[in-house]
Amino acid sequence: MKALFGMLLVLLTLLLPACATVPRPPSADPVFAARNINSVAVGPVAYATYQPNAHCTVFIDEDLRTALVLGLTYRGYDAFAVGNRVPLSFATGSLPPQPGDLPPVGPLPSSDVDALVSVWIEEYWEHNPCGVMEAGDPSIIMGAVAVLYAGSPPVEVWRGRARVEQRGHSTSDLIWLTTTRLTDQLLESLPAGTGGAGQR
Repeated sequence: MKALFGMLLVLLTLLLPACATVPRPPSADPVFAARNINSVAVGPVAYATYQPNAHCTVFIDEDLRTALVLGLTYRGYDAFAVGNRVPLSFATGSLPPQPGDLPPVGPLPSSDVDALVSVWIEEYWEHNPCGVMEAGDPSIIMGAVAVLYAGSPPVEVWRGRARVEQRGHSTSDLIWLTTTRLTDQLLESLPAGTGGAGQR
């Protein structure tokens, strides 16, 4: 009986975050709304800090980018990924720009794209993410900054920052929960797109 109760508790822990209703995006202010942003490209995720060193998390940046595309789509944008993934390296990554800095991006990918989201992982820490036995509970801490650029030449029109700490799940659930929760928090203040917002 105790074993069954324990299994049910684990299942509820996994299912509740996935079933929770994401708050509706805020309405756009007149300046943001005037830009009429619909199509949004999501560029490669850059690291400004330590990078994954476990085989099961080596592509967590792409997992985050996928979660961002889904999150933007949910918020009413026509979102898609552009550009090749940034290879991992031992070199120090580039820090995210500060508000008011010149945009580190060139022209938007094409004339059909209204805006570009650039993301920097500014904090990353992992412990036993692959679930090696007797190495402690798997955990990931991840913090990131997302910046939306629009216009010609592109200028910053929105910025979000978030940090999540996820512990104690299987590898696939750990990565999915980390990137999904981080995306929800990153995009929380982003106004809804013209496509409207749905519900998960």
